[in-house]
Amino acid sequence: MKRKVMCFLLAGMLAMTGLAGCGNTEEKADEDQQTTQTQEKAADIEKEENTEPIKLVMWGGVPGEDGPDAVIEEWNSQHPEAPAEYVRFVNDDTGNTKLDTALQSGEQIDVFFTYSPSIMAQRATSGMLEDLGAMDTEGFIDSSIRGGRESFAQVDGKVYGIPTVTEPVGIMINKDMLDAKGITIPENWTMSEFEEVARQLTGEADGKMVYGCNVYYGGEPLIIPETILGGDAFYKSSTESNFDAEEFRVNTQFKKMMDEGIAMPYEEIFARKLETYSHPAFLAGEIAMMPFSSWMLRYVNDMENFPHDFITTFAPIPGMDNGEPNPYQSENNNFLCINSKSKNKEKAWEFVKFWITDGYKHIGKMPVYNEADQEIVTAVILGENPEDRFDVEAYKDVMLRDDFKYLVVSETTAINEITQIYKEESQNFFLGTIDEETYYKNLKERSDEAIKSAQ
Repeated sequence: MKRKVMCFLLAGMLAMTGLAGCGNTEEKADEDQQTTQTQEKAADIEKEENTEPIKLVMWGGVPGEDGPDAVIEEWNSQHPEAPAEYVRFVNDDTGNTKLDTALQSGEQIDVFFTYSPSIMAQRATSGMLEDLGAMDTEGFIDSSIRGGRESFAQVDGKVYGIPTVTEPVGIMINKDMLDAKGITIPENWTMSEFEEVARQLTGEADGKMVYGCNVYYGGEPLIIPETILGGDAFYKSSTESNFDAEEFRVNTQFKKMMDEGIAMPYEEIFARKLETYSHPAFLAGEIAMMPFSSWMLRYVNDMENFPHDFITTFAPIPGMDNGEPNPYQSENNNFLCINSKSKNKEKAWEFVKFWITDGYKHIGKMPVYNEADQEIVTAVILGENPEDRFDVEAYKDVMLRDDFKYLVVSETTAINEITQIYKEESQNFFLGTIDEETYYKNLKERSDEAIKSAQ
């Protein structure tokens, strides 16, 4: 009897123990389920946070209404996950300093334009620019950029910016003045022919003086030496400047043209601030010929601010009388760079590629994209009813050539100092404060010293 009672009690205890075990298992299962639900909820929250739009901020030097706003609008419609905002800065010393300050302060800037190879070199050295080697730049450049990697400036062999436009430089001419004098621009004309055409176009019209040409562009004398020698025309080597080269002697010819009055004198250029671009005087009918690049034709189209009733025609940059080839008449520039501190580098790179392959349709500049539709490009640059303002066929002949070589700056030692020296000494020479030999001597000695000091 005792044995039966003990077995019964033991069986009851085991049953209770089993029930207790079941209770613990159920509680653990509940806890596991709650943990899983919490983890899933956290994952859902994280997923929602990660799918919130990424904002891209871009800085550029072109007014938004001149194309960038339209590019941004198209990007945003296609990429709601990464809407972009365009901030305009003025592409001058003050504007570039403002951009540099913003980059250094940590302000959000993901993508921005750098317009000068020397400034790009400075920004790369200062750590502001992302080395784009980690992106798929090689394939993109080979397949999409005119001239490939050899056609644009890099820094120490690294790609820190992708060019967006190619800028052939030519001469734009008042066609009405040419026709009135019965002048035909010679094919492959030389500096002597350029000078003679300028002489014939000089005179009075409508009671005002008309100069045959202006020989200043981009703050420097007309870039005849660069078209012959290429982007490193200022350098004989990495340790010596090149201002004793015969090609720079063309500036003596420019001085004689100014003194004769067939080119606008430097005193007037300086007083009217026409050293960089002289389109106000050209469109006012005060000069008959001037250097230009395609982006400047927006001013020809701006009849409100620059009213005129003549047709503009075009010619290439003249060559030297000795027949030396001058094929370097275009430059791939307007570089898009990515901020090295950007938190959105992959999306920023997508944006850079989009700007080049799609955005060109809205920008009034010649695109570097090698598959761009040239009819669209011409229509954007020349505007509606272009025949009312332009010799369209001459524009295509001069600007859409396929035999250009590209001005590529690869040597940047003391480049800013040398550029400033060239501007200062040229100004002194054209104003007559120094003679010809002093001019070339100063250019050479000061530039050599600048290179030496920078090394």
